[in-house]
Formats: sequence, C-alpha cells, structure tokens
Amino acid sequence: MERKLLQIAVACAGLIGVILGLTGVLFGTMHADLSGDAVLDSYVRFGKGVLLSIGLIYWSSIPQIERHGDRIALITLILVAGSLSRLFSLAGHGVPTLGIISNLIAGLVFVPLVWLWQRHVASRAQRSALT
Repeated sequence: MERKLLQIAVACAGLIGVILGLTGVLFGTMHADLSGDAVLDSYVRFGKGVLLSIGLIYWSSIPQIERHGDRIALITLILVAGSLSRLFSLAGHGVPTLGIISNLIAGLVFVPLVWLWQRHVASRAQRSALT
C-alpha cells in the first residue's frame, strides 16, 4: 500500500512538472506580460523545458519506484538546488507571488520528502526480497 501511495505522489508530481513545463515551453513569458524581453523569454522557456523533463523522469520512475533511487535522488538534487537559488531571490528582492512561494515550499519540503519516502520503500522492498 505504501508503495502504491508513493507511486501516486510521484505521478502527481510528474503531472505538475509536465503541465507547468509544457505551458512555459509553449507560451514563455507571454502569460506574465513580459513577452518583449527575448532574453527573459529564453530563460523561462529553458527552465520550463527542464521542468517538463523532470516531470517525464518522475513518470518513468513509477513502474518500479523501489528501483529508481538514483533517478529520484538526482531529481531531488536539481529541484532543491533550483529552489535554494530561488530563495536567494526572495532574500534579495522580497516576497514574490504566492505561486513562487508555493514552488519554494514544494521544492524545499515536498521534493525531499518524496526522496526520503522512496528510500524507505526501497529499503522495505530490499528487506522483503532477502527474507
């Protein structure tokens, strides 16, 4: 049951990454009324392309979630590093939008918890295989 719940959580995380990533890749900065800045648009589309890829990697981990610890760990490292970088912006420029705050919480709390949960499920699966 715990494995199934982890798979559902990873599927949801992947869905969020795919939806937000694909939206950003397709529309760039148009949704934020910043479409006149080609450099900013390029940065946004690149970052959203990375997020789309992370969502797809999460999805690829679902079938044998207990065997994909390295994959989940790498995603965790990438997202936590990005979130910490975003935190520097918050420290330097003040509190941004609610969406950015939500992303910070997800990147610094939810993502590491998924990684820890995956490690726990993998450990239980390994113990069960040995007995």
